[in-house]
Amino acid sequence: MEEFFAQLGSLLSGLLALADSGFDGVNQVIGLIIAAVFGLFLVGSWRGLWSGAVGAVLVHTLVEVLRPVLDGGAFALPPLTELSFWMTRFALFLGYAIVIAVFYFIKTLLGGGHHHRAHAH
Repeated sequence: MEEFFAQLGSLLSGLLALADSGFDGVNQVIGLIIAAVFGLFLVGSWRGLWSGAVGAVLVHTLVEVLRPVLDGGAFALPPLTELSFWMTRFALFLGYAIVIAVFYFIKTLLGGGHHHRAHAH
């Protein structure tokens, strides 16, 4: 049982390190803009947080791929077959989930997160 808790602690420590790494990736101007757009305008409920984080990672990846092209460089696909690429995407996912949640929470505090539906009687 003691070994189980040690492994669980190691797993949680690893996830926190990934989230911290992803938060660092989001905590740049472009990442904050992407998170703000998703958190304030595109995520309509707390259930949409996870899909919003996936969308934000996709947009972030597109920006990373297209930025060199816009600067006059050659187009290059990201290293889709490398584990480090996917670990970075997962870390970004965790970071975006945190930051989008903060923006959505602020939106709900300001009254923008409530959807009232009219009921027909």
